[in-house]
Amino acid sequence: MQQPIRQVIDETGAVHALSRRIGAGGQGEVWLAEGGRRIVKLFHAHGDSEMLRRQLAFVRRLDLTGLHVARPIAVLRPPQVGYVAEFLDEMMPIKALLEAPREGLLRWQLDSGGLRRRLRLLAHAGEALLGLHGRGVIYADVSHNNVFVSVPPDAIEAWLIVLDSLSHASDPRRAIHTPGYGAPEVVSGDAGCTTLSDAWAFAVLVWQTLTLTHPFVGDFVDGGEPELEEEAFAGRLPWVRHSTDGRNVCTSGLPPELVLAGRLIELARRTFEEGVTDRQRRPGVAEWVDRLHAAADQTVSCSGCHGTYFVTEAGCPWCEEPRPSVLPVRIERWHPEKGLIEGAVRLGQLPLTAEGLVLPLRITRGVPGVTGRQPHLELRPVERGIQVRTMPGFEARVAPIARAHEEQHLVSGRGRVVPANGWMVLFDEPGQPQRVAVLGRRA
Repeated sequence: MQQPIRQVIDETGAVHALSRRIGAGGQGEVWLAEGGRRIVKLFHAHGDSEMLRRQLAFVRRLDLTGLHVARPIAVLRPPQVGYVAEFLDEMMPIKALLEAPREGLLRWQLDSGGLRRRLRLLAHAGEALLGLHGRGVIYADVSHNNVFVSVPPDAIEAWLIVLDSLSHASDPRRAIHTPGYGAPEVVSGDAGCTTLSDAWAFAVLVWQTLTLTHPFVGDFVDGGEPELEEEAFAGRLPWVRHSTDGRNVCTSGLPPELVLAGRLIELARRTFEEGVTDRQRRPGVAEWVDRLHAAADQTVSCSGCHGTYFVTEAGCPWCEEPRPSVLPVRIERWHPEKGLIEGAVRLGQLPLTAEGLVLPLRITRGVPGVTGRQPHLELRPVERGIQVRTMPGFEARVAPIARAHEEQHLVSGRGRVVPANGWMVLFDEPGQPQRVAVLGRRA
């Protein structure tokens, strides 16, 4: 067992034994404290302890309730310059999901949780960032070092650590960024950090985590002089999928169509092409979160290698196993007087396979953020149709579409089996407009 290498004391007199370094950057190092429930950020010797104290006082005054961010607890006593923050056990930097081996990429991809998990982890990291933006706060230093995710490959927690860069507004002279993640206006010093520079950095993180390549490091940059990388990171070279300039195409990593699909690629194009010189044309973090969740919702599991991939593929791209049988589940709007609302904005279609489909509050009631992750009900194909089962504390109703006003059946945790076509699931009380799940094709 690794022994603590150092001890630090915070302003309350509490002693924290540092057990393992889990991150490092231009400002300092991040250490895991013994016990796994605290992290310690240690700044380099030239750090300004009084400025840090004022910054952490500012962060403590913020309402961070419900956000998955590591809240600072106390500053360190001199001679150390730094602070202690809360943490979750069994977390690692998302950087670990970018460090693919030269050989055995398929096995590594599957062992690290696969495509669906990566999409969901990124969406959850984006929710934390979006939560800060909703409170009028800029994060400023989104990077693969500052987003931490669950270690178990079947877990999907994502947290932001290192909150010492939070601010309501950023001075260009003091704007910070991790190399490769800085928006062009921040790198050039023309502007300070904003929610749209956060969105740029988050878009870089999404592209890297999914394709395992940087959006501006194509073959031209990768095979050129080191100075080219600086030009690329500043947005002065075309990104790897530029619509009119193909100088910097990328032939390494995973194909974007395989891991991002069309709508996420379009968000990247708007960010890294239109949004280089005009930040107002970049998609915000909210749009990224929506599309990441939607992409994860469109994945199915392979019965052969157990990987996940988009339902639009004819078979598993990882092992070529044929795609499983899929029953469509459409999320639509329903009104007690009008029935299903024709022409309403489409809420999505989900693939139901033999593994079942859990619908969280994000889908059933449009609840955002951490609360929206709570599961509402489960759909599972059975021999006589589809079993509908609610989670503890929730109810739902099922009804034939053609007679939804006259015939509705309450569903509890014990479940109810309905035909695979021509029925729908109501998520709320029947007397109010709501979202519903339409099973299969309409009768």
